Amino acid sequence: MFSGQLPQFLDPRKYADQGRVLEGQLTVADLPRLQEYHDSLDQPVTVSLAFGRDEEGHRRIEGEVSTTMVLTCQRCLEPVSYPITAHIDVALVWGEDQAKALPERLDPWLVGDEPMVLAELVEEELLLAMPLVALHDPCPTSLPQESGEDEKQENADNPFAVLAQLKGRGK
Repeated sequence: MFSGQLPQFLDPRKYADQGRVLEGQLTVADLPRLQEYHDSLDQPVTVSLAFGRDEEGHRRIEGEVSTTMVLTCQRCLEPVSYPITAHIDVALVWGEDQAKALPERLDPWLVGDEPMVLAELVEEELLLAMPLVALHDPCPTSLPQESGEDEKQENADNPFAVLAQLKGRGK
């Protein structure tokens, strides 16, 4: 078992053959593809990964990565903290042919002959686990209420509003 400081690079083949377990922390700032989330850069990312082989001999990585991301609420445009947990279960493959030969239940993770960059796996899984739309529930700031005047103004500006009225008369 490997705890504490996580390695930047690793040999996934060797780790899987040895059945190694990695546990430790990074920060969001250590993940290049998450640099745009400025309010989250100091957030810790907890990593727990087990390398091994399954019954069929596939080299696998299973585990979990978690953090809290500060995202922008799409309703009120204020920051919202989202706890994100990504469950990892991938099979290591060294080519497209190996990926196609995997059973449907396994997701491939393509690795090459060079050492694997651990941050790439972590950031990919976090990006996949992030919400499509970040929202408060409920928003801390009051939102402007819609009034009927906006709809009337929109209909007046809409050149097809007259056609819609004519179409309604034909029924």
